[in-house]
Amino acid sequence: MANPVCVSLARLSRAWPLALIWSALSSNLALAQAAPSSEPPPAAATQPAPPLVVPPPPPPPAAPPVLDASPVVATEAAAGEPLPAPALPPPAPPEDPKKFPLTLSAWMHMSNRLQNLNEPKKLNRFSQENELNLLLKGQIVKQHGFTASMVAGYGPTSPTSGTMNGNVALLDLIGKLDLSEGFHLWVGRMLVPSDRSNFSGTWFMAPWYYPGRYYSGVSKDNAFFAAPVGPRQGFNGRNDGATIWGEWAGGMLKYYASAFDLHSSDNNPLLSGRINLALINPEPGYYHSSTYYGSKDILALAIGGQFQKTKGTGTDYSEFNADLLFEKNLGGAGVIDIEGAFYKYYGSSIDLSYFLVLSYLTPQKLGPGYLQPLVRLQQAKPAEGDTWTIFEGQLGYAIEAYAARLALGYQYTTAANTKSNALYLGLQLQK
Repeated sequence: MANPVCVSLARLSRAWPLALIWSALSSNLALAQAAPSSEPPPAAATQPAPPLVVPPPPPPPAAPPVLDASPVVATEAAAGEPLPAPALPPPAPPEDPKKFPLTLSAWMHMSNRLQNLNEPKKLNRFSQENELNLLLKGQIVKQHGFTASMVAGYGPTSPTSGTMNGNVALLDLIGKLDLSEGFHLWVGRMLVPSDRSNFSGTWFMAPWYYPGRYYSGVSKDNAFFAAPVGPRQGFNGRNDGATIWGEWAGGMLKYYASAFDLHSSDNNPLLSGRINLALINPEPGYYHSSTYYGSKDILALAIGGQFQKTKGTGTDYSEFNADLLFEKNLGGAGVIDIEGAFYKYYGSSIDLSYFLVLSYLTPQKLGPGYLQPLVRLQQAKPAEGDTWTIFEGQLGYAIEAYAARLALGYQYTTAANTKSNALYLGLQLQK
């Protein structure tokens, strides 16, 4: 039998290399798990020590971003330093229709007038007209959407009685098929694509009142009288029908072809068309504006026309129009706008009509907004009789473009052997 001591020594002699290897692995594992020391661990005896790595210095702090001090949203410039010409901030990128399928807007338009309709030359009677619009827009899928809006009005039922009344009506209800930039099909109740004024409406034009609208003692049962200085439309410029429209180059060229009043058995459809050419900057989308408050230079020319065949023995109606908008941002010298339109009628009591608007937007703020004086001349020549003339002088105050503005103006009218004076003050808010 072997000596136990000798066997143990023999086993130990064979196991000591494994013990050394286990001891080294355990030491390295312990160093890896421990917190780093301020001194580097000693290197293995068989390898030279690695070079000391010095961490690079931290990068310098980033410079603060340069803010775009647009006059509409910027703070005041230094004393005595003029601000650049006002400009609207760039439009926000469109929202993801899947993330935000619905948008709701509220618009308010309030008008106050001094005028006695029993004695139209006198400025001794106060009247008021208020309008509230609620708009709902939605995107069902990528190529299908809708627009719906309601209008609530409050004003006098008679200019002589002083009785006030309110009403609510459907303004827009549009189903949209947007297949491409060059082809859109809209069906429902919408603005008639006839001229720039109808696309702009009272909400997106520099003058406070829609062209042709004035107050006169001729009409005792209505608070206003509208001379036919534009194409046939409908309630608040709307009508029921369908429109095919499209644009190219982001809105440099746009076309419209539509048929309206299709549900009526008393009239044939009203056919309306328009072509708009922008020569400097595009005007994207279905609608137009009569001023962009200096956000971009504009030179736009357009032609349009309408035709409606009368059933029976009546006279067919047709109309041709052309309009122009020129807007130039002069930098520190302000913004100028020139807008004009001409209309020729056939089968109407009016032979022709036109209007011309000149406006100027100041380059410096007065308080929170900018002043915008303007003048507008309108004339309508009947087939028989004297020419109707409407002259307006207005001082606008743009706080946030169309979203918040005021207007103070004077209107002088000669129509149907009647002369009238009127002062008005208006407030518009959009949210």
